Amino acid sequence: MMVETKPNDDPAHDGLTKAVRERHARWESWRSEGEPSMMRFVGQIGVLGWIIVTPTLVGLFAGRWIDRWLGTGIFWSAPLLFVGVAIGFWSAWRWMHQQ
Repeated sequence: MMVETKPNDDPAHDGLTKAVRERHARWESWRSEGEPSMMRFVGQIGVLGWIIVTPTLVGLFAGRWIDRWLGTGIFWSAPLLFVGVAIGFWSAWRWMHQQ
């Protein structure tokens, strides 16, 4: 007994179809809306900067507060600063891939 397979059962085919549809949708959007303005690009750069800076400063301020409370110098400031930077860059990476 032979089992027939449909050509659309291939997962790679579905991924390719999805990619082609997304590219066509972006192209159609570009055709109808035109190029984004310079102010939009500047705004995106500003948002990206704040996405990185905010968690960095929060980590630094939290570390300084813990260090003052425990009297530990910079024992908590440095690691929480690096954690804030890591969170900021991770958030920026996610934001860029959603745009």
